[in-house]
Amino acid sequence: MKEIKRKKLYKYVMFFVVILFVIFLSLKSSVVREVLYLLFISFTIAYTLKPIQKRMEQSRLSKRTAALILICILILIVLAAFVVLIPSMLKESLNLNNTLESIQRFIDKFYLKLKPISNNKTMYIIMDNIYEKINNYLIGVFANVFDALLNVGQNIVTIAVIPIISYYFLSDGDYIGNKLLNFLPIKSRNMIRKISCDIDKILGRYIVSQLLLCMIIGIATFVILIALKVNFPVILSLLNAFFNIVPYFGPIFGAVPAIFIALIDSPQKALWTAVWLYVLQQIEGNILSPKITGDSISMHPLIVILLLIIGGEAAGFLGMILAVPIGVIVKVVYEDLNYYLF
Repeated sequence: MKEIKRKKLYKYVMFFVVILFVIFLSLKSSVVREVLYLLFISFTIAYTLKPIQKRMEQSRLSKRTAALILICILILIVLAAFVVLIPSMLKESLNLNNTLESIQRFIDKFYLKLKPISNNKTMYIIMDNIYEKINNYLIGVFANVFDALLNVGQNIVTIAVIPIISYYFLSDGDYIGNKLLNFLPIKSRNMIRKISCDIDKILGRYIVSQLLLCMIIGIATFVILIALKVNFPVILSLLNAFFNIVPYFGPIFGAVPAIFIALIDSPQKALWTAVWLYVLQQIEGNILSPKITGDSISMHPLIVILLLIIGGEAAGFLGMILAVPIGVIVKVVYEDLNYYLF
């Protein structure tokens, strides 16, 4: 009896030692950090495709076959997107330098016009800070977009591994989950399994709905920018779609670059861009989001905003993206533990 208890204790200690060791390595080693990012991205893709896989399984397809079909379709969609988007983005990037210079001239001109108004020293300092922040923000946004594109090109081999890992998460996800459960006490396994199922239901619905909303916002933004003849429609619509992942603040971050690019041509174009993007966000917030997302996370807006602020302070924009999903997980775990234990 003592020997069995000793073995169990040894297993739990080893489990936590391994976790702590991985956390330590991820903080110290960039290679381990990249591997963890790779696993995280692959898991997110698999998690997003999982509801579709379950429906495919209902039509008598095996789990592995459904996973293979989904990954192949995903690869084809990504390749098609690259074929369509990359030439357009490269074409737009040829004018990027001229546009950045135009932005710089516009901001300088606007700043010089307002400067005489700010005789007060405090007002002058505030305006100077605003000028610097706007300038850095706009240049930083475009620099980050093209840095990301360069990174995609440089890490193409690493990125090619993502579909393979995603396939194994889809086909062998249950097996991996059961193996991890073996490290936990037998008495608590059923409870952990139920909690993970609850998390899966809520978080899965939230992630899929957010991705669908981002896709709709991206397409709608592209149509608006093309109609208004705003420069860089592909890049700006992708930015707006990407930023839309973040609730409340995301639409603002995504709209600002488009409005500024429109402002270089004319204030009237900037005004119409702002109006139409605002209308789009109102449609998304009041019509699309309630229909698609519903009340999936059941969180008060104030809690969501606080989570976004904490996430932003802790890990920048990535922290803001992960803040709500992590908050959902914590909420479900807390509620379920209260239900099962008390």
